[in-house]
Amino acid sequence: QADRRRNRRVALVLGVLVLPFVAAAVWVVVQIAPSGPPTKPTPPTASAGQLQLLLRPGLSLSQIGDVVATLPGHTKAAFLAQANSGTIRSQYQPATVKSPEGVMFPDTYFVLANESDASILRRLVSRFDQIGDQIGLGATTALSPYQTIIVASLIQQEVKLSSDAPLVSAVIYNRIKAHMALQIDATLCYVKGGCPPVPTATDKKINSPYNTYLVSGLPPTPIASVSQASLQAAMQPANVPYLYYVIADSTGKLAFATTLQQQNANIAAARRKGLL
Repeated sequence: QADRRRNRRVALVLGVLVLPFVAAAVWVVVQIAPSGPPTKPTPPTASAGQLQLLLRPGLSLSQIGDVVATLPGHTKAAFLAQANSGTIRSQYQPATVKSPEGVMFPDTYFVLANESDASILRRLVSRFDQIGDQIGLGATTALSPYQTIIVASLIQQEVKLSSDAPLVSAVIYNRIKAHMALQIDATLCYVKGGCPPVPTATDKKINSPYNTYLVSGLPPTPIASVSQASLQAAMQPANVPYLYYVIADSTGKLAFATTLQQQNANIAAARRKGLL
């Protein structure tokens, strides 16, 4: 019994000694802990004297001109005239192509209030070249680097889910290898100046080098700006035999097929779901 009393006294003394340290530790934790719910990182903002230029992936040159025209002192016509002059070029652009379609990288840029169209365009193209160098675009062998960019632009416009990108890439390569027309609706949308409405049977008869229903092979230029993911999918298509695809559900997921019979079954399923 004497031992128990002694132990209680020892515990009491230790508790008195340790209590200040515990209190101090709790105070420190309270001070450094966030006072509210976790916050998301704040996106970069323009500093004084700068304007934000936000270019999402999938914009055509014309649409980029529309965005640039929202900046004070800029017009779409002046920007497009600068772009189509051929004086500012990507290293991946063939000598025979003047238009920078597809070689302006989509990103958030901060431009000076008095920055010229030429300076803005140079930044968009330089950023594209930088990304292309980083991912080894110049080392592609299945197609030329510029043709790879064209494939990437088709993927960009056809794919809603990133998981489908390498599969659509495979379809494009497989159809080229099989000498089949690509039959990609996004190229008709480019000819029409945008969609909706979705391309019709009449649209598929439009006389244009971008009509991949009538003209075999790739269109002559990219049809949109491309993300790094689309570029990489164009460089590394999935190793699958698919030749067809169609929308499969409301998320934009695609169903793929190797034979026309399978494709027709997938189309019928899409129509039953009201997707077509």
